[in-house]
Amino acid sequence: MVAWTTRCGTCRRRKIKCDQQWPACGQCQKSRQSCPGPPDKLKFVVNGTPASSSQIARLNKSKPSTKPLTTLNDHPVFYRSIPRTYAGNVGAELVSLLASQPKTFGFPGFAQLLAHTPAMLDGSPALVKAVAYLSDARRRQQTSPQPDMKLDLKLHGSALQGLRMAFQDPNQLTRIETLLATIILWKIEATIVTPSKLAPLVAASSVHAGGTAYILESLGPEAARNKIVLNIILDSLADLSSYYYARDQSCFMASPRWQQFFSGHKGLGTVNTLLFKILRPMALFPDVMRGLRRYYLGQIEHEYIRSRVQQMCDAVRSFEAPVQNIIKDASLVAKSAPHSSESPVDEVYRTEDFAVSRLCCVHAVTILTTNNMLSALDGHVSEEIRRKNRSMSERIWKFHEQAADVGSYGMHYYPSALILSYESAQSRETEDWIVGLLNLVQGRKPATHMMWTREEIAVRCKGTRGVVSSPRPS
Repeated sequence: MVAWTTRCGTCRRRKIKCDQQWPACGQCQKSRQSCPGPPDKLKFVVNGTPASSSQIARLNKSKPSTKPLTTLNDHPVFYRSIPRTYAGNVGAELVSLLASQPKTFGFPGFAQLLAHTPAMLDGSPALVKAVAYLSDARRRQQTSPQPDMKLDLKLHGSALQGLRMAFQDPNQLTRIETLLATIILWKIEATIVTPSKLAPLVAASSVHAGGTAYILESLGPEAARNKIVLNIILDSLADLSSYYYARDQSCFMASPRWQQFFSGHKGLGTVNTLLFKILRPMALFPDVMRGLRRYYLGQIEHEYIRSRVQQMCDAVRSFEAPVQNIIKDASLVAKSAPHSSESPVDEVYRTEDFAVSRLCCVHAVTILTTNNMLSALDGHVSEEIRRKNRSMSERIWKFHEQAADVGSYGMHYYPSALILSYESAQSRETEDWIVGLLNLVQGRKPATHMMWTREEIAVRCKGTRGVVSSPRPS
């Protein structure tokens, strides 16, 4: 989605750049001129549609629209009128970010969700406050080197308050707008807050991961008929699986109703259809990991838990050939030599379709995780598993240049995949390269952030085996 103009009328007339810091932009304040504020006319163009089908949204001083919120059975639409209200100004600011800073939100996965929000703001205070918080945080992150200057605490508190009120209102709780607001806060705290410290990584983002899970569980798989909900499931299930694993709970998507939904959903295209098939066993990960922990505590027999892990391992390995076919498709994945001589791989992958990199990394993560479980149960790492893990790790590494370009906002799944690939490093240089890349993708800087270390990554890798501190009784 792009905007026809996002400058105020004065800056447009003077043909200069407008910083759009409403109610009065910086250029007008500097020249002591009257700033007319946001433009009166915005042109929204939905990604993938011809320019002739674009829709005009006019900002006016009329009263807010009384149009009902977007329902789960409807596709998102652009309202023909966006009033000149706080919600309208927030929408204009988001349009400005999406148009003037195309890489601000990285790969188009998150940006595609945001593209629908300007038309959904009216009537959803939680979404308005979340978008205002997001826009401010992204602008601060681009201009401020200090982590404590990347968030406006008033906007942060306002967004949390809006979300809490939406969760307490039965009419708001099951709305797409509330789900989007929760996702936005989850993204902010997972990609902006957590680089400052490692400790809040789970505490900060898991609150909103839990909120996302609660809404999706309440809605049920039927809600995925809506494309926004479907894209949220595709983009967040791997993270939700980690959330339930960290809490030692079974994921609600492991239920028969959701498992049937994963196996029977069609019409998603080749890449996303394959991803859906992979997500089905991934939803079982938290439950299997719970069993693995109980085995180490002497509560479950070895044969039972190993059988479950082997079944899951066979299921995810069966998708290797289709994934390889997608990687070999030159129209989907471009291959070239790496720019850096320090790269542990001899070629790198780039793709215009963010779903391809997501599929490749998520599949590699499932293989590495199940292989680690089997190795822990068997007490050793077989040569076959060692080779397979190396192959999956190299696949993750081949996306490193694209991940460095778009950061964790664009490829939020990449840091977890990179951490799991650490044990496949065959030299100290490769280990250091992984540590450096992880800090780069997450935007960590030694002067202002808590940095990843080799020891910290090794601890995270060990956690995928389900090992607990108490030894298994003899």
